Amino acid sequence: MTLKDLEIGKTAVVTVVGGEGALRQHFLDMGVIPGVSVTVVKLAPMGDPMELRIHGYELTLRLADAEKILIDESSVTKADGKREKNTKNISKENAVTEHPGLGEGGRFHQKADEHPVPKGTVLTFALAGNQNCGKTTLFNQLTGSNQHVGNFPGVTVDSKNGQIRNHPDTLVTDLPGIYSMSPYSSEEIVTREFIIKQKPTGIINIVDATNIERNLYLTMQLLELDVPMVLALNMMDEMRGNGGSVRINKLESMLGIPVVPISAAKNEGITELINHAIHVAQYQEKPSRQDFCDENSHNGAVHRCLHAIMHLIEDHAVRQVFRCVLRQVSLLKVISLLSRH
Repeated sequence: MTLKDLEIGKTAVVTVVGGEGALRQHFLDMGVIPGVSVTVVKLAPMGDPMELRIHGYELTLRLADAEKILIDESSVTKADGKREKNTKNISKENAVTEHPGLGEGGRFHQKADEHPVPKGTVLTFALAGNQNCGKTTLFNQLTGSNQHVGNFPGVTVDSKNGQIRNHPDTLVTDLPGIYSMSPYSSEEIVTREFIIKQKPTGIINIVDATNIERNLYLTMQLLELDVPMVLALNMMDEMRGNGGSVRINKLESMLGIPVVPISAAKNEGITELINHAIHVAQYQEKPSRQDFCDENSHNGAVHRCLHAIMHLIEDHAVRQVFRCVLRQVSLLKVISLLSRH
């Protein structure tokens, strides 16, 4: 049974994610993974595409794509249409605690390896995040009327740029929504190419606080780029309204970057976010390096995986280095012969 065959209002568990290459990777990036529950919310008036609820957020898929995803027919159940609260694995350590006030993030800026950019340098920011996380609303709050719209070079995808209010030496680019750095659509390709090739001074990564698990997948990839970054934890008003809480300081410690809780729709925490973003860009405070080889983390699971992969590719890496050395030696010989003549 495929996801295409699931009726409106019913829930099932994904068993196999089909598709090939970039399409399959796109499914996985969006959170469509084996073992996850998915509910059909509704169909478009013409019957295609279909709207799904997965990981607590809404996702739209074409029927042709949904047909590539297999579900467990025995797991099909009726759904009440309400979002399920994530109550699994709640311990005393992870229990709901009093939430910090908006803007009480970013307890950083004490690094000894700061390298300030020259005075007068225009600080360029990439505003990146998943789709439907409030990115455009935040962009409008940051820039106000100081915006201009065009196209990214070579593609018919809107390019929105603007100066941060009261900071003329800044330029923020609102990038199309992206689920990961393995893009599928032309808009996602634009975002990846901009971040990698344009090399912005800093990144403002906006994350939906009500869907942290899904959003942090992109965040972890952005951290690997080693670009100064601040995380804007958006929709905190909804989080509080649902009785939820986020341990801001612990999240900062785990990610190694400033985390600022905000509500872009209500213009809360924006000033604090701007201050932290300008600071990390001005002083080039890069993310703290994550020790993925910590044997005490997750009972050493990541440590074992890393070393298993290192063992598998070690001989290939050595051969590649040897080939590079031979090429360099051959090139030096050619240069030497040419110089003689």
